[in-house]
Amino acid sequence: MTDDYSMVQVDDVEPTPSASSGTDHVDLVSELGCTEMRPKVWYLSPGDAMSYHRQTEQEELYYLLDGPGRMKIEDELIDVPEGTAVRIPPETNRQVLNDTEGEHVWLIIGAPPTSDDGRPVAEDA
Repeated sequence: MTDDYSMVQVDDVEPTPSASSGTDHVDLVSELGCTEMRPKVWYLSPGDAMSYHRQTEQEELYYLLDGPGRMKIEDELIDVPEGTAVRIPPETNRQVLNDTEGEHVWLIIGAPPTSDDGRPVAEDA
């Protein structure tokens, strides 16, 4: 067996709440030993929302695993169909939210793997 890969069954990992938004997620960085990216699986219950933020350095990829999903990008609220990928550059304001009655599940990957790169955005900014 090779040591050139790592694998985890995401459903077997207990989600933990985010320090900034309280949204449950599975941190794949620690589970897989990632060094060049920051992947996480996020679980948004009805009425839940991640913090409205932008990044300093990280480009982020958002992929909706189970939805439909909703995102606020700058001042625009957009619908994101299940199976859709969205790329957002660092300085663009963004938020994932759930204003529906079902759970949304997102795979979100940031790169480069800077720690605590997100900066909250004032809603009136």
